[in-house]
Amino acid sequence: MPVGEPETSVSPHDRYHIADTALGDGAYAEVYRAVHRGTGAEVALKVARGRPDAQARIRMEIEAQTVLAHPNIMPIRDHDPGFLWYTMPIADGTMKNLRSRLTEESLISILLNLADALEVAHQQNLIHRDISPANILALPGQNTSGLRWVVADWGMVRRPPEAGKSPLTRTGQRMGTPGFDAPELSDDPRKATAAVDVYSLGRVAAWFLTGKMPQTGRSLLPDAADVLHWRQFVLGCTQEEVVARLPNMSELRRELNAISTERDEPPAQRARRLVNGLLRGVGENLGDLASLAEAYSHDASLYLDHLARVPSATLRKWVGGAPQQGAVLGSCMARHLVESPWEDRDAEYVGTPLGFIHSILRALIESGHLGLAQDIAGGFFAADAHWRHSEQRMRTREWLDDLDTSGIKAMIRVLGRCGDSVLAYYREAGWRPRNPALDAFLGKVPS
Repeated sequence: MPVGEPETSVSPHDRYHIADTALGDGAYAEVYRAVHRGTGAEVALKVARGRPDAQARIRMEIEAQTVLAHPNIMPIRDHDPGFLWYTMPIADGTMKNLRSRLTEESLISILLNLADALEVAHQQNLIHRDISPANILALPGQNTSGLRWVVADWGMVRRPPEAGKSPLTRTGQRMGTPGFDAPELSDDPRKATAAVDVYSLGRVAAWFLTGKMPQTGRSLLPDAADVLHWRQFVLGCTQEEVVARLPNMSELRRELNAISTERDEPPAQRARRLVNGLLRGVGENLGDLASLAEAYSHDASLYLDHLARVPSATLRKWVGGAPQQGAVLGSCMARHLVESPWEDRDAEYVGTPLGFIHSILRALIESGHLGLAQDIAGGFFAADAHWRHSEQRMRTREWLDDLDTSGIKAMIRVLGRCGDSVLAYYREAGWRPRNPALDAFLGKVPS
């Protein structure tokens, strides 16, 4: 149905018998059960409230949903020529109120279907910006569950710049459903990308798996034993930094498909498989390995026995493109080195995880991420001094000596907070740094 300039509106009462009680009540519209006067077909009628912005939102829904022909996008059956109302099939309920009927397999199926639908929208430069369990509706379907899940409520859609002469959305305007809204929507929702809808689907999964309503600005990850295999997927979708998040629906589907095949594989076992592939030259394994490690940050074996084995040159190159994630992994590795039992590992092996953190620290400074470097340096220096590994101490000293002015200033600030025991460890055996600033700083510490 082509959508053109607004014509004279037609009252919905001219075409439909409308129930007195609303089926739903939203910020800019109400939904009623209605019956078409000519055909007797029962539909849901959505009517804009009497405000210009509400009427504009309804028009946006009509314009978006009439061009997005996909079985998992809510269809529009009829609409007002003046764009003040439209009709759609009556849903059996929302994902929110049908939660108790759904299983883990249902969740996988729903997310895959919605990802397909949203990818079609994204290809037309339409970003939904308001995915939540209340906006995911169930229509009668022909599959085994008897339901067909659709994305509805497209009134907050971000359209191509040329599609709206007077955009409704302003910088700083509240956008999306609290708890399901991507962080960047609070900055400038007009610049929303596909990653916004990825974030919301990840939060839908987190809500479903944990039984908890997400809160804006707070992480929510599955932690029960029977759903831990979802943790990496949810984390990948809901990274706060857009550059660290799964970027699009294609990548989301890839991670989602992996859940079924890897749910019975322990995280440490999967990490070993990924590292072994990495050592054979499968470069893309590092991104998967990093995401796995970030999802299972409490798993000492994953970090110490597997992640630590990533070759230094490969790691440093990767950190240059993913500094935030690299800093997180470095901090977790340092924490495990100090707090986790060493068990029956060889004492000399400790140089491997220490070298892992050192490689990340070097890469962060080389790429100019001094703040992130400071974030993990304290943990590294503490772990280095804790284990007293002579070869690593020599490498650390040489590296500190070779730092440029900005790098050494950043590290001296961290060393100043590390305590006398850490400083004395580096000052032992009468070491005198070549770097004058470092020498003057360590000279204040008893050897």
